[in-house]
Amino acid sequence: MEKGPIIMMDTLKRYRNWAIGLSAGMALLGLVLILWPETSALTVCWLLGVLCLALGVCQIARYCRLGALGVLFRFDLGGGILGVLAGLLLLLHPTGALMILPVIGGFYILVEGVFTLQAAVELRRFGLPRWGLTLGLGVLDLLLGFLLILDPFEGAAALMVYLGISLLITGVSGVYTVICAARAFQSDGHRRIIDAQWRDVDD
Repeated sequence: MEKGPIIMMDTLKRYRNWAIGLSAGMALLGLVLILWPETSALTVCWLLGVLCLALGVCQIARYCRLGALGVLFRFDLGGGILGVLAGLLLLLHPTGALMILPVIGGFYILVEGVFTLQAAVELRRFGLPRWGLTLGLGVLDLLLGFLLILDPFEGAAALMVYLGISLLITGVSGVYTVICAARAFQSDGHRRIIDAQWRDVDD
């Protein structure tokens, strides 16, 4: 493998580690809300805002760094911008965001679900065996996001528990999807795409 693809693989590993860490943080926040649903909603806004902002920046940087070769992350730019906007809203206007926290959280989970479905389609295209589980996690994210936006819960505690469950599942889904995507980059199908792209540049 030539120097260019090797550099890209090193870059991918760096962003993979960041994405896994941030998704694990999302899952941890969800677990905290499940165990301690009385946690201040203002604190939740701040923590969720930091995670959304960090994940958004990571996605935008990954898109800009990998470019066309990162076919599994082709929608990172749009998702990253939405993550940054959601994070800024939660951090700069936490008191106002409290009123629409279910909508913000639900919409963010919906977007993550769509990107997980897209990743599942790409994983299937590369012939990886675990694309079905990724697809199932994406569908589950969509269902959780829709229900969170509808907000049928009575009382703040019930809402926080459900938000916690949603964030936990979304975080676990994010970790699993990133790991599967990293494996896809090492697959023969994706290596052929990388080699073809780099040969075009050299010619």
